[in-house]
Amino acid sequence: MPSRLLQLLLGALFFADVTGQDAIVMSSPSRPGNGVVAAPPGPWGSLEYYEVALEGPRGIHSMLKLPSQQVEWFLPAASRAELKELLIAAGLTESEITDLLSGSKLIQDLEAFRIFPAEATVLNMPTPTRVKLYRLLSRYEENRFHQRPVYINSSNLSDWFEGSEIPRSVIQDIAVLCYPTPGGKGYHFSDAPFTLKQAGSVLEEQILFQGLFRKRGLIVRLRVSADKLTQETADYWTAGYKNKAVMPLLESIVQNNDGGTIDIAHLLPSTPRTYLNRFPDPSDGLSGRFPDWFWTCYNFFRFVPREVYADSPARDSLILQEFETGLPPSEFGDMLLFNSGGKVVHGCIHIAEDIVFTKNGADLNSPWVFMKIQDVVGIHDLYGDVSISTFRKRKTSETVTP
Repeated sequence: MPSRLLQLLLGALFFADVTGQDAIVMSSPSRPGNGVVAAPPGPWGSLEYYEVALEGPRGIHSMLKLPSQQVEWFLPAASRAELKELLIAAGLTESEITDLLSGSKLIQDLEAFRIFPAEATVLNMPTPTRVKLYRLLSRYEENRFHQRPVYINSSNLSDWFEGSEIPRSVIQDIAVLCYPTPGGKGYHFSDAPFTLKQAGSVLEEQILFQGLFRKRGLIVRLRVSADKLTQETADYWTAGYKNKAVMPLLESIVQNNDGGTIDIAHLLPSTPRTYLNRFPDPSDGLSGRFPDWFWTCYNFFRFVPREVYADSPARDSLILQEFETGLPPSEFGDMLLFNSGGKVVHGCIHIAEDIVFTKNGADLNSPWVFMKIQDVVGIHDLYGDVSISTFRKRKTSETVTP
């Protein structure tokens, strides 16, 4: 990352139709009472929201690489002595290491070990041991379910998996296998291979896959009335006229349906409005890749999306040219960059209060959704060190939505 951008990131810490695949929306919020939550009022007006589960279209599993049903841990070590040193450096004790390796099959491949633990070892591992081991495993891309664990923001797994058809016995295993995120913002689950092995048929495997990897999103509404549609609210959603088409809509709602609500999907610029609550379509990957977080952030105010990605060589220069650092309070459309380990690991768009627009992966099973920012942090914070920087889109003729 160029030093100039790094300086801006550190100096701007945040204190405190194109078709996609329609999601199958399961209206089963994981909040007590399944109720609608009223957000604190602010310059955005009066918002209310509720959480829904999103499953990809039936058959999406056939287009994705299903995990092996054998649990495998990859660790770079040239000898058993180095392997032990690596585990000790991660905070594991001698007795924990003995328990982990007993009954496990170890295969040394050049300068790395592939460890195939016994099922009992995986299931009976104490949570503190699991936290230390899985945090170590998350450093290496070969351990893909530890680098990108399933994120669960509820301690009530029966509620979380409601409607998924996952058997209760499997949910009980998942409850044992979950471990807290480093920042305490929910739970991670990295043992999909162990869980999928419990399937007795292809159909059961599909049910488990759909249930395990379904996503969560928010349905957010703005309560609009003559007394609530203040100039401050109008200014907020027009985002300095980068989103100027929204004002006639708000005024029309007040005139024709005073006291009603509007799904804020209708207040988004055209590109994010098209993609919200959708999974990518295979055609979105014709260039060899699917939209990721930077594509999503960069194109938020653009009428015609540009093919740029998080690893594009031009990424940092585009940020410096087209964005400026912003300070709290965040404004509608601000880009929030997540910094961890000295690099940018994710980005999303601030919508209102603590609600953001995000795409949490560059694959077919990652939809565009609204989420609470603390949940987005929970997904991407593997080491407990995430800080957030704010960047504001400069107003140009290119970015104004017609």
